[in-house]
Amino acid sequence: MIPMSADEIKQFWHGFCERQKVKPEVRAEGDRRIEADPEFWADQTMWQLVEAISGDGKSRKDQ
Repeated sequence: MIPMSADEIKQFWHGFCERQKVKPEVRAEGDRRIEADPEFWADQTMWQLVEAISGDGKSRKDQ
């Protein structure tokens, strides 16, 4: 496991969301999932989090 707090993971997640134009509702759900299990999400990619939330990867505003 990468030693990161839930807040550090969420900071990284928020930057990812801004760069990738992730929808606000997906970002909010990501925050909830990170809070629920930060140890798990510390070892996953942010795209894996997006895919886990959306189920189809279509969470970008431009798709």
